[in-house]
Amino acid sequence: MDLITWGEDLVGPLVGAHRPADVLQAAASCMAEEFRSDGFRWIKSRRCFERRGQGGRVERMTLEPSRHNRSGSFVRFAVAQLHVDEPDLGDWRAANHLLTVIRPDGALDVLCATSCHDLVRVGFRNTVGLTRPETRAAHLRVLCDQIRQIVLPWFASTRDPRQLAAIVPEALLGPFDFAPDLVEYLVLRGEREQARLLIERVLEVDRKQREAFPEGRHLAGQGLVGRPHWHTPQALGWTSAVLGLC
Repeated sequence: MDLITWGEDLVGPLVGAHRPADVLQAAASCMAEEFRSDGFRWIKSRRCFERRGQGGRVERMTLEPSRHNRSGSFVRFAVAQLHVDEPDLGDWRAANHLLTVIRPDGALDVLCATSCHDLVRVGFRNTVGLTRPETRAAHLRVLCDQIRQIVLPWFASTRDPRQLAAIVPEALLGPFDFAPDLVEYLVLRGEREQARLLIERVLEVDRKQREAFPEGRHLAGQGLVGRPHWHTPQALGWTSAVLGLC
């Protein structure tokens, strides 16, 4: 079966491009067409695909060219990062700053993010080689198929608060990842039982947060001075205490 499903108006520029930047732009145009029906649009200035959803939710998939790219000899890029913002969560954090960890103002909306290199463990080959013009479309098709199989479900895993505790990827639950952020999101959406279940799951799978959990809860009793920083092992215990979850 022919793997190429894009029209000549897209494949032609992809095959004919010479400079790495032009190859990337032509590839992005093919991908934009591929994921247009899923709600994504290409933001050239930020080299990312972006999708906006209910409540202002923003999902981003960022592309990154290889620093070794050279015209005519080497062209490669990677799907580098996935990122989700929830503006409602940012508003809640701004209004309830004593109930959330210390974080940069620019990160108030952040729900979760991951380097796509972390998805290699689940089979995602996040880089694509586009050096040879005659194989570019086929290689890009394989990448798009993997995005549909692995990346789109990653975004979906945090979209429904009623199921989040069970289906969120384990890679987001480590001590330097986003478990407290997800807990806050669940509380904001009125899913306190899901928040408790998520905390239980984190304590089962992550030793550092399990060991730091009592310390975090102790810090919660110290008022403002005990407020921890974002992405620290104590944050989950502190968050569970100030939000009245355990």
